[in-house]
Amino acid sequence: MENTFLNKTFRNLINIFILVLIITIPVLAFNLGIDKEKDNLISVTGFAEIYAKPDVAHIVLTVVSENKSLKLATEDNNTKGNAIIAFLKENNIEDRDIKTSQYSIVPRYEYYNDYRNRYLAGYDVRQSLSVKVRDLDIVGDIIEGATEKGANDVSNLQFIIDNDDVLREQAREQAIKNAQDKANKLEKDLGVKIKDIVNFYEDQGGYNPVVNERLIKDMSMVDAAVGAPSIQVGENSIISNVTIIYRVK
Repeated sequence: MENTFLNKTFRNLINIFILVLIITIPVLAFNLGIDKEKDNLISVTGFAEIYAKPDVAHIVLTVVSENKSLKLATEDNNTKGNAIIAFLKENNIEDRDIKTSQYSIVPRYEYYNDYRNRYLAGYDVRQSLSVKVRDLDIVGDIIEGATEKGANDVSNLQFIIDNDDVLREQAREQAIKNAQDKANKLEKDLGVKIKDIVNFYEDQGGYNPVVNERLIKDMSMVDAAVGAPSIQVGENSIISNVTIIYRVK
């Protein structure tokens, strides 16, 4: 009886051991195969940069109104904001290119002489309009007119390429060509033969120059006769970085 129990236990252990081998051996073989493949891979990078003149200006026009009365601060802000929007439309800025990007009402507190206790001194009402100007020749006039209508914070002027898909494709093609040229040279220098492409990565981005993060702040301190600023458009760059991994033999 005891021998029968031991024999059964021994057979169960043998079966478990065989099962572990069945599972482990293919996994080890697969890992060895991967390591072997890694030994036969090369990675090359390619770079390309294309310059182009932007066709759209993006600008943020902000009206900040301060008053002890929330009602008066809100009315002043709404009046100036509506006047700016009307001015933009008069200058052929379409509805799709005018967007309210921020609107806030913030209570402003000040402290008594003891600096321990504070009191409500008034309210700050802020409204920001994100505007696209597609006629670059009138950007300075838009800034001048908006400030005359009440914008006292003009910021984040950027020149962008509105539809840059074609340029990005061109940059990608040039970056791939650059990587392929490097791979062909490595093939000759290392004495290997390229078989196929294992993987491809792309890191693509563009640089949009910011003329000035804050062009005008607190227009009450600026002479109204200053006139329209002279705006320089410059050029933008479209950049593509690619990495191609080849299998070689």
